[in-house]
Amino acid sequence: MVCLSASAAPLSVCLDYLPNPNHVPLYAGIGLGLFAAQGLDVELVVPGNASDPAKLAAAGRADLALTPQINYLIARNEGLPLVTVGVYIDSSLGGLLALAESGVTTPADLAGRPIGYSLAPLEPALWMAMLGCAGVDSDDVDLVNVGFNTVTSLLAGSVDAIGAFRNVEAIQVELLGRSPVFFAQEAFCVPSAYDLVFVANPRLVRDRSADVAAFLDAVEQSIARTRETPTEALGVFVAQLPELDDELTRRSFDATLSLFATDVHRSDPTAWTDVQQFLVDVGLLADVAPFEALVAPDLATAAP
Repeated sequence: MVCLSASAAPLSVCLDYLPNPNHVPLYAGIGLGLFAAQGLDVELVVPGNASDPAKLAAAGRADLALTPQINYLIARNEGLPLVTVGVYIDSSLGGLLALAESGVTTPADLAGRPIGYSLAPLEPALWMAMLGCAGVDSDDVDLVNVGFNTVTSLLAGSVDAIGAFRNVEAIQVELLGRSPVFFAQEAFCVPSAYDLVFVANPRLVRDRSADVAAFLDAVEQSIARTRETPTEALGVFVAQLPELDDELTRRSFDATLSLFATDVHRSDPTAWTDVQQFLVDVGLLADVAPFEALVAPDLATAAP
């Protein structure tokens, strides 16, 4: 049955970057008609680069955007008009990835060794915090911007570790016949973050609150359906993106399946405070904003 409260206007949703298994429930929601059942015509938008989604939502060039919680907080601190409306992946995915053959068994072993990263200033702050937590002096941290050639640089031996995602690059390295050693960022003094949240311009939330609420309901239904019938959901995803029908996609999806939020409407105020305080401590945020200023009322309610 079509939800009569939703409008007939398309709802554009910008992905956080290129389509990947993180997005299976969104593509499944379209392919299985779950958004349509809520009266929504959802259009997924692929951004030009990873820094674009929050900017597009703030400027009204996308209705909603999927972006990491940390990126959202930094963008908001820079003055972009944004509010989060829901959670999509509610745990951290990032960390440092090394190869077993390099002799690295703990982050402390990376002292004085080159570490590749892609995105500044966030990645350097994260990896410096992790290494400091492991006892590495800041003077012994060698960070190298390798652009998006992180895995290539690691395999070539140009760097001894890279910033990576546990559900992507760690699996990719293993499929290439090497032995990955992954250090999760939350295990080394970086607070666990909501890896992906939905954000929007507050004006959009006000003007299309019924559409946003219906969208979140459909996302939650699609996540539940994806968990219940993962083969079906992945099949719908690769049918729309046949170039991603490969072993890396299947393995990455398996590693991500349990990480999708069970309640997209709720988030933990303490988690928002902890992540903000970390960003303040590393110089990426000016101050800690109250939970109520970050999360849209009535659409994302505090977890009990």
